[in-house]
Amino acid sequence: MSETTITNPTWYGEISKMFNQTDIDHMAPQGVQLDNYEYVKSNATNIYGQVASGNMPPGNPWQQSWVQTFLNWIQTGCPKGTIETTESALSGMALRKSAEKVAGRIRKNVASLSSEELEKLKKAFSTIMSMDHNDPNGYFVVAGWHGLPKSKCMHHIPPYNPWHRAYLLYFENALRNVDGCEDVTLPYWDINTPIPDVLNQAPFDSYTYPVDLNAQYKKGDKTSRYTWSQISSNLAQYEVLEDLSRAMGRTDWEDFHGGRAFDNAPNNTNISGHDGGHVSIGDTMLDQYVASFDPIFWFYHCNLDRLWWTWQKKMNATNLSGLLKTIRSDFSRSYFTDEFLTTLAPFTSMPINRTTVNVVDSLNDLDIDYQETAFEGLALEALPTMKGSSLLSDKFSLKPDRVNIRVKNLDRIKIPGSFKVHLMKNDKILRSRAFFQPNEAEKCENCVQHRAVNFDFELNLEEVAGAKLEILVEPLNKDAHGEKFPAKLMGNPTVNMRLLMTNDVVLHQ
Repeated sequence: MSETTITNPTWYGEISKMFNQTDIDHMAPQGVQLDNYEYVKSNATNIYGQVASGNMPPGNPWQQSWVQTFLNWIQTGCPKGTIETTESALSGMALRKSAEKVAGRIRKNVASLSSEELEKLKKAFSTIMSMDHNDPNGYFVVAGWHGLPKSKCMHHIPPYNPWHRAYLLYFENALRNVDGCEDVTLPYWDINTPIPDVLNQAPFDSYTYPVDLNAQYKKGDKTSRYTWSQISSNLAQYEVLEDLSRAMGRTDWEDFHGGRAFDNAPNNTNISGHDGGHVSIGDTMLDQYVASFDPIFWFYHCNLDRLWWTWQKKMNATNLSGLLKTIRSDFSRSYFTDEFLTTLAPFTSMPINRTTVNVVDSLNDLDIDYQETAFEGLALEALPTMKGSSLLSDKFSLKPDRVNIRVKNLDRIKIPGSFKVHLMKNDKILRSRAFFQPNEAEKCENCVQHRAVNFDFELNLEEVAGAKLEILVEPLNKDAHGEKFPAKLMGNPTVNMRLLMTNDVVLHQ
């Protein structure tokens, strides 16, 4: 242990790393959650008494410098900290870290592939696309797990990222089953750059359905997507890059993801960026039932997985213990601690046997890493988490120039497919968000179970002060209701506006 005492420690900077896995496992049967910020904060005085007396950890008591550091944390209000303090405050603290191995599978930027790597990837895609539609390693079966005809995907709930990580592994394994392609890895498309020309060429430009999927998608139909000009314009309208960048600066799992199912976190980070990206790319990609049949789906989601892995590395959350330290809600935590909820259908029952738990560590559990984990073009900024309310016991600061407008508890089930939510100012669109769902959401089990959703518009107060504001929900399928979907069919959602506050105080040593 280091003899250095940290004057202004934070949870992410020092405190969470003081409790190793042995400590956590030893105390868990007694209901002591040393990997949970809220628990440690609420029981900090009792924990201090145990470590100060040398009773804990058993057989390996803390040095006085660590005891004093923990006391300093209590006296400064138990700050959670930000990514900035995670990096800066660690100087002088000798915390044990395991040596990082080199992955056997390195996923690269598709734009950087050599001609040999590209030809091998083309062969792998072409081969599985030509397989019989009943072949378990064929493109049709694999793509079908996301939407039609199997529809097992998870969105807008805590298993979203783990499910898609397992899905990418399953698809990559299918590519590697092709003779001569045993070392192929799935590349990513960096959405901050234009779509590389190669993705507009066969076999990556489209896929032809070998059988009927439903009345809308028939045998012989091809997937399609918008032009780059349209996609680029859409990405800007739905603020996709801004949402993804904002997510990378968040420290809690819930705030990284965003959304109603994530402790009511603002829906303007990772999942919002995901949804906006799908709708931006269109035309196939905006329908959850068929999105994965467009080959660009795999490159798009590979990039999203890269961003999650980058965030994990940034937050020292590359294993289950580290990830749990970033989770604040019992609902999110249960998907990693309740054995029943850790299942990822259909992958848990398949030979790859993947659950939410054993996909967390991409490097050691899956042998997968990315050639470039930094979000190219977008900085990993340490941004304070803005919120509209706070616990009475927490210190906070007001941001009087920032406001959040939330569309709350919108029931999406009757909206026919993906849709847009516009914040109108004086009858003109000021901001827009997009939501990704199947054309028949009422037939999607996950959609029905999590039918109410929120939308957040965080902006400068001066942008809306004194203006006439309105929310317009625009279905992409306008056949039944035109440009504006009726509020009464969405459960009459409410709109609220709040000045923003933050509990994040960046402390400098």
